[in-house]
Amino acid sequence: MRTLFPLLFVLGLVMKVLHLPFHTVFLLVVLAVWLVWSVVRMVRRQGKPASWAGLAIWAWCLHLVALLKLFPFRTVTLALALLLTFLALVLRIRRKPFWSPTLQKLAGVFILVMLVMAQPTSERFWTTNLWLSVERGTDARSWDKYSYFLTREGHMDQALEANEHALAAARAAGEDDLLPLLELRREAIASGDWPGYGPLPHP
Repeated sequence: MRTLFPLLFVLGLVMKVLHLPFHTVFLLVVLAVWLVWSVVRMVRRQGKPASWAGLAIWAWCLHLVALLKLFPFRTVTLALALLLTFLALVLRIRRKPFWSPTLQKLAGVFILVMLVMAQPTSERFWTTNLWLSVERGTDARSWDKYSYFLTREGHMDQALEANEHALAAARAAGEDDLLPLLELRREAIASGDWPGYGPLPHP
């Protein structure tokens, strides 16, 4: 089971990058079952350090999903992951060897999440929502959000290009009702005055 949950989580991330249907539901279900299993295992093992390290790994995976999905509670998931990591280190510090296999895995996951956090939001969004998306040619909403992140980061030419892709995707998907809104956002990009993002309406 210790191997199964990470593998399922990676599968969910692949689904996310490909933008397959229900990838968010799949990831959240995996995380929920993983949490229950981790807590039950911790109780049975009477709170051994390895169990806390495993729970910290789960928390960093949760924070990674919050980052990639741009959930508003990202600060909470980060605080939770840091707290559980601190507890795992404190409980392990008097044990030998200190650098246990579980702690090594925790360090690897921590470094991975830190690298993802260091990426500009636009690059992170491109990689996980558009780069390999099976809906890339018809997903006006992702292109629109991408153009917003580019505008916020000062990449106006790229933002205008992303807006063109959004317009083309809306036409390809038959969502002509989005075209006037996307044209207005094109004007906002050109003027550099796009104070906040509001999602495009769904059919």
